[in-house]
Amino acid sequence: MALPIKINPNYPKNLKYFIFAIALIILLSLSATFPLYGRFSYPLSWDIWYHMRIVENFSNGYFFFDPVSFGPLGRVHTYPPLFHILFLVVYKLLANIGLSIMDTARLLPSLLFPLSAISMFLLINKFYGKEVALLSSFFVIIIPASLDRGIIGSPQSLALVLIPLGFLTYLLGLNNKKYLYVSGGLSAAIFYTHGLSFIVFILSILLFTILLSASKKELKLKEFFIMSIVTIILSSPLIVHLTLNGIASNIPYGGIFKISFYPVKLGYITMALAIPGTIFLILRKKEEDLMLLSWGIMAFLLSRNYLLGLDLLPFRFIEFLAYPIAFYCAFALFEFTKEKRKEAVIAAIIGVMIISSFPAAEYVSKVKPMLGDEEYSAFMYLNKNTLQNDFTVASSWFTSPILGKVSERKTVEGGYASGSWDYVKRSNDIKSLYSGNYSVLDTYNIKFAYIGPQEVANFKNSENYINDSSLDKLYSTGKTSLYTFWRDFDK
Repeated sequence: MALPIKINPNYPKNLKYFIFAIALIILLSLSATFPLYGRFSYPLSWDIWYHMRIVENFSNGYFFFDPVSFGPLGRVHTYPPLFHILFLVVYKLLANIGLSIMDTARLLPSLLFPLSAISMFLLINKFYGKEVALLSSFFVIIIPASLDRGIIGSPQSLALVLIPLGFLTYLLGLNNKKYLYVSGGLSAAIFYTHGLSFIVFILSILLFTILLSASKKELKLKEFFIMSIVTIILSSPLIVHLTLNGIASNIPYGGIFKISFYPVKLGYITMALAIPGTIFLILRKKEEDLMLLSWGIMAFLLSRNYLLGLDLLPFRFIEFLAYPIAFYCAFALFEFTKEKRKEAVIAAIIGVMIISSFPAAEYVSKVKPMLGDEEYSAFMYLNKNTLQNDFTVASSWFTSPILGKVSERKTVEGGYASGSWDYVKRSNDIKSLYSGNYSVLDTYNIKFAYIGPQEVANFKNSENYINDSSLDKLYSTGKTSLYTFWRDFDK
């Protein structure tokens, strides 16, 4: 005799709400990202140009070598590959309707930002309910630090899709071991995507394990061990590759935010509400509370790592902090209003949402690409009017990945210059060149030197040093100058 199937009477209602919530998250996140696709011809960030070129390398079968960065010989490609694989797949799909790789780069934020907000919704919805989850996702979308990452397509953007899912499956794995294997797989995926993101993820789970042991006297080392072993096994090919070919010898200094600047990047209202939200979570001390607290604590501590002399891109970790801050804020709102009249609650929440949206709207209205038409024309001139050979082009590290992608010529530094043992020497040599020391020309077979807005800002009086009798100005616009060195490099 067949057993009767029990159907949750709230299932249709819950499914409708779930679909509505996901649709609303997509609509809100697209409203912040997709208009930028139509407004600008170029992607917004500098580093996406490096990723575009690596995707082209992948498309042509070059998976382990980057011939343009660190000219004239190039370097072994060591950047984690998962983002590039996703980028390549999306590019190939969009190419069928006539879109270019640059079009794909401009559209990636409209794919990844909604997915990260949905990922956050899934994590919070599981443990705190659909209302807190939806509001958390809303704050993820409008917090300035989150928007910084959301409006560009980058490996970190993909990692922010994976991180909440990794926490979700790890929490589920505390009661059902099979989810620990899924969490280990997601942890490896983060490692294959973005190094800083993996640091945040793995250290947050480690801190969670410590806090859980301290607060509930539950030592969950076995669960952490299972997840870690799965991560190591799946990540071993990249670990071996990095070990054999070297990892970054110096993480570039990325700037430090004072404590007073945190509200600017994380939102004054959201930070104000996040403080009581954090207190509420500390008082509850459930497993999920400790996980979300660990995420926020670790992201904050890493954003202050320069206090220990690490200078590990402290400002970047504020972008990870935006996600738990969004949840703390949403949780506080519902804790404050859960005993109040429904109408007053709705009005208060809508008011907070509207006021919190103003900085986000202003931020999006002011962003612009790192590349202008004048610079693009200079790089294209180099592409169309010079030969591809072993000569290299000198520029600032910031300009280098854009110049390399558009001109298809080798650069001295290149994208993610820190991914090589001689990064510091190359950086110092370029500074020396722009100060008038031509002895480094032979070291890198430098034939061309570019001076644009970034070079003017980074290398004071560079045009006076570069523009002498040994050079000819090859191309110039109002803001750019491209010089060629007339030297016999064969001797």
